[in-house]
Amino acid sequence: MAGLVNYISDGVLSEAGIRRACVALTNFRSLLHQFGMDEMHVFATASLRNIRNTEEAVAMIRDLTGIDVDVISGDEEAQLGYYGAMRTLEMRDGAMFDIGGGSTEIVEVRDGRILRAQSLPIGSLNLFNRYVSGIWPKRRELEAIEQAVRKALKGANLPERKAGRVCGVGGTARAALKITNAWKDRPILERRMTPQELHKLKKMLLRRDPGARKLILNACPDRIHTILPGVVLMDAVCSALCSGELYISQNGVREGYLCHKLIGT
Repeated sequence: MAGLVNYISDGVLSEAGIRRACVALTNFRSLLHQFGMDEMHVFATASLRNIRNTEEAVAMIRDLTGIDVDVISGDEEAQLGYYGAMRTLEMRDGAMFDIGGGSTEIVEVRDGRILRAQSLPIGSLNLFNRYVSGIWPKRRELEAIEQAVRKALKGANLPERKAGRVCGVGGTARAALKITNAWKDRPILERRMTPQELHKLKKMLLRRDPGARKLILNACPDRIHTILPGVVLMDAVCSALCSGELYISQNGVREGYLCHKLIGT
């Protein structure tokens, strides 16, 4: 993980951050070459979209690596996340959310069509960077996170009614599911949970006791710093969107980009 949000100050991605992106991209290209793949398509979401020097960053990446980066809009990211999730899930009516490090996408679906798609500039990593001073958020920091989440959702264009089925996309949702499956001693391939289970999971994790830490370290050690802000955000989003079942997809915006933009399916 490049963690480019950590290199943003006053809305500008630093030269060190741009070079960090270049290192990640050249490593990916070297890996692809080992498999005989010479064609590489790169797209960026909130990491390059929500900065003031997007064009400069894209140009510098091109100059240093020869790689063109497709910076997709927030609405497009939301739509592609839906297309990716629908590769393994048929959902004609409902909603989808994708919680990333720097943004959260929400899609409303009716009769198999996207009614609305939007992107909110709030995610698990930028919540951590903005409000948390250590690794685990203190009580007052959690309150600040919850207040920021409520404010973001209050200004969002959410569906008028809750959906019986909601699909969750992205690393935060997958991590929350893994922790829930371990906590409830459920099969590791279980992909469903309820908003009530998610809310209980949030309350358990926010106790920050040794049991909670062990669950996180076993299930998603790379998210030890972002899982609490992410679960707070996920719980609020699901509370606003879901009245029934929550399905966590293995696919998301990457698969959507591949299938919809490159293959055309």
